[in-house]
Amino acid sequence: MKTQAFVTISEPSFSTEAVPEAQLQLYSTAKPDREPVKILVIGSQSAVNTIIHLIHQHRFAEVFEWTQFLPTDRPIQLQPGESMKALVKYLPAS
Repeated sequence: MKTQAFVTISEPSFSTEAVPEAQLQLYSTAKPDREPVKILVIGSQSAVNTIIHLIHQHRFAEVFEWTQFLPTDRPIQLQPGESMKALVKYLPAS
């Protein structure tokens, strides 16, 4: 499994200076000592595919690791203890 290096913003001062972070191990398989983090990309199918390929270019996840498009008739359900954050970015209209 490859190791990916990331940077984080120092806390609690919320400095704008990025500092090197220790090597972060990312895995695609579940094990008892690993905590799952779910990443959603919501938008048109074209925009979602664009973002997935951009994420792949940054070596965060392989394109095949993403699920097929999920049904939109069910609400997102969090498990006890889970939290969620969202970020909105805008792609040029095609």
